[in-house]
Amino acid sequence: MSRMNDFKRILAYGVPFGAMTRDIWLICLSSAIGAFGEALYFWVFPLYIRQLQADYVELGLVYSVLLGVSALVALIGGILADRYVRTKLLILGWVIWILAPLIYSFAETWSQLIPGAVCWGASNIAGPAATVYIVTAVTDKKRVTSVLTFVFSMFSFSYIFGPAVGGYVATMIGMKTLLLVSTVLIAVSTAVFLFISSQHPAKNKTEKNQSSLPSVDRKPLLRKLLLWTCFFTLVTFFMSLARNFVPVFLDEQAGLSEFYVGLFGSVNYAGMTFIGIAMGRLGDRWRKSGAISITLLLFAVSMLPFLLIRDPTLLMLLAFVYGGSAVTGSLVSSYVGSIAPEARRGLWLSIPQSLSLVAAFIAPYIGGFLYTYSPYSAFIVAISAAPFLLLFALLALKD
Repeated sequence: MSRMNDFKRILAYGVPFGAMTRDIWLICLSSAIGAFGEALYFWVFPLYIRQLQADYVELGLVYSVLLGVSALVALIGGILADRYVRTKLLILGWVIWILAPLIYSFAETWSQLIPGAVCWGASNIAGPAATVYIVTAVTDKKRVTSVLTFVFSMFSFSYIFGPAVGGYVATMIGMKTLLLVSTVLIAVSTAVFLFISSQHPAKNKTEKNQSSLPSVDRKPLLRKLLLWTCFFTLVTFFMSLARNFVPVFLDEQAGLSEFYVGLFGSVNYAGMTFIGIAMGRLGDRWRKSGAISITLLLFAVSMLPFLLIRDPTLLMLLAFVYGGSAVTGSLVSSYVGSIAPEARRGLWLSIPQSLSLVAAFIAPYIGGFLYTYSPYSAFIVAISAAPFLLLFALLALKD
């Protein structure tokens, strides 16, 4: 019995049980199923683009379209999340998400991937709604960061298994069939949303009633929103310069097989999952800006030796550490969600998401040119920016 209690205490360290609700658990389930379906192909997707005769710039262009559309719809999604039933927005986004791998499976040239990339980006209309839904549904507002990072970690948890399984299965049945399997799994994840409760945005009349009360000066909060948004945009830009070229680098420079490239992705997302949960708790107990600075340190510490090491075992260790650098977004969202006005939470959350996606839209295209010049250049530029961003997080960002 004591062992069972010990196990529960260990589990409770990473899982914020007390702040979770049935609907948040269902979002976790949907995310886990959908993420596994996407993870089957997404990590090795750059290799698939290359197989369709795309050069490095064209590879970057596919990702630029994908992320550019995401940036456009994120702000729209935030506005809609403040006005319409969020459950319907979740279902809409997930239905559009189904179309992406389906379209990819029929592509014969890299340019025919573009419509699928547009659908993938358009599915992000559900992103702000999902974040607002979770922040609003959390029962203990002091644990918002832990809950958000846990939900996002459930998404990345499926990516632990997906890339390795996808990389292996693709060698047996081919990428096109694998993409159809992904389509089915994402459709199943969409069906889960039929069982969650409807969540309506705060009524505008509530704000009108509050206007008769002494108003709170929101200018300091707006300045914080702007500062955190600019910071997150810069982080996203520099990290995205190289991120999409990691599988290509492993394939062409490190000489890893498709299976090992997939395994690297699985280990990478294991780091994202477990380090992400730890960073969420650290953000709640210490400072979110401090947790972000640690993720930036992990990025530099993992990427520098990544360029030099060719041993698969050592690369897998680096993959785990590298995964911990990808949780900045959930930390920023939890902070912005905590300071945002209730009736405008969707809009506020969509602002850093939209601008960071604009950066992610530009970065792969620039990264393609840098990678064409030298496979190392995009990584070196990203690594060089990390120390400055880390210092900015510690000195300028205030929780």
